[in-house]
Amino acid sequence: MRRILFAFALLAACRSEPPPSVALPPAPSPWPSAAPLAAPSATAAPEPTPAAGAPEPVSTTLALGRAFSCLLTARGQVRCWGTNDSGQCGGDGLGGVLALGAGPDHACAVQEDAIRCWGKNDLEQLGDGTRLERPSPVLVRAMGRAGEHIQHEKTQPVLTRDGSCFFWSEEYSGSFAACTGAHHDMDIFRLTGRGPAPPCPSGTLCPKVYAASGAAFESALCTLSDANGVPRVACPFGPPSLAPRQPERDPGSQDDGKTVSVLAVGRNFACGLGAGGVLCWGSNTRGQLGRRAPADTRDPLPVTGMAGAVALCAGAEHACTQKADGRVFCWGDGRRGQLGTGDPVAAGTAVEVPAAAGAKAIGCGEAHTCAAFADERVVCWGADEAGQSSGSGKGPTAAPRVVAISGRDPGISNRR
Repeated sequence: MRRILFAFALLAACRSEPPPSVALPPAPSPWPSAAPLAAPSATAAPEPTPAAGAPEPVSTTLALGRAFSCLLTARGQVRCWGTNDSGQCGGDGLGGVLALGAGPDHACAVQEDAIRCWGKNDLEQLGDGTRLERPSPVLVRAMGRAGEHIQHEKTQPVLTRDGSCFFWSEEYSGSFAACTGAHHDMDIFRLTGRGPAPPCPSGTLCPKVYAASGAAFESALCTLSDANGVPRVACPFGPPSLAPRQPERDPGSQDDGKTVSVLAVGRNFACGLGAGGVLCWGSNTRGQLGRRAPADTRDPLPVTGMAGAVALCAGAEHACTQKADGRVFCWGDGRRGQLGTGDPVAAGTAVEVPAAAGAKAIGCGEAHTCAAFADERVVCWGADEAGQSSGSGKGPTAAPRVVAISGRDPGISNRR
């Protein structure tokens, strides 16, 4: 229990103000926060203005699981396609959604006054008080005291294989989290303790977590925070390889290009995105660090050619970025076509996906990848045994193709 309390004392997210970044190793930066799987909405809080010279972060509107995919449109509607054997596509058509997240076999949506989840529920990851699969969205009822304090317009879901966490922040009281599923309870947590907390004393820093990312295909979860003013990456769940080496540095030293503000966690590796580009660490068995060597490392290493990247996602053993000009690049395991190069092979360096040029959002599933465009057209590539890349189950493809639309803009719900 003590380990669990310590883990959750680190969890939360902030979208309401431009935070300092978290460095690997630590270094201060005015880079604004951007949490994975966030979606634009007319009712959502406005994004902060990025620091001069830094690329503007792009929040992805795609949430991909093991064998299903969901898109959150700019109008706040959810569209899903792929396998539905555990109800994973049950959120298709849900409206009024501010943010969306996907685990391997379940998904959750944050609305203005509620959080709803659907899909697999064997470990109570849906938070409805049962272990029953849910083919349609159910209200997360196990909130306890957390439900009274959640600021939905600032809340971001981060889902893992066996749980769901919801992060938000309060301007004067710091950052908070509430989680459900294996090893979790839904009570409210703050970095400095449990339970609703008073405003931070005058002259002190409110510890905040600026971004969080869960490995949708494992139990791993990592956060970016500034505990007591010292930026830090923490991985309370997951293998040791996900915790980057972070030697102590003078907090006042200049940014050395190893400052990140967005995390993406894969099965046994992680990547961070910042003004300096993309850094990755962990296992490199399939080239998921974006370089051919070394085999694995806890030292954050830069991915060549990723300057100007504004979005980042990670699958089980591959990763992709989107640049400000809409170009998409991927690296790592490509044996099921998830790199979009046309060849089912791994790539130890980033390769461009020409068919995804002009993308406004990207998302990575276990072994498939999708890109969404301004007109809400979606193209996907990679594994497709359940239609997660095509909407129709045509089999794996190493080349991007448009997701089939069944008359409802912009996607389909392939209910199997």
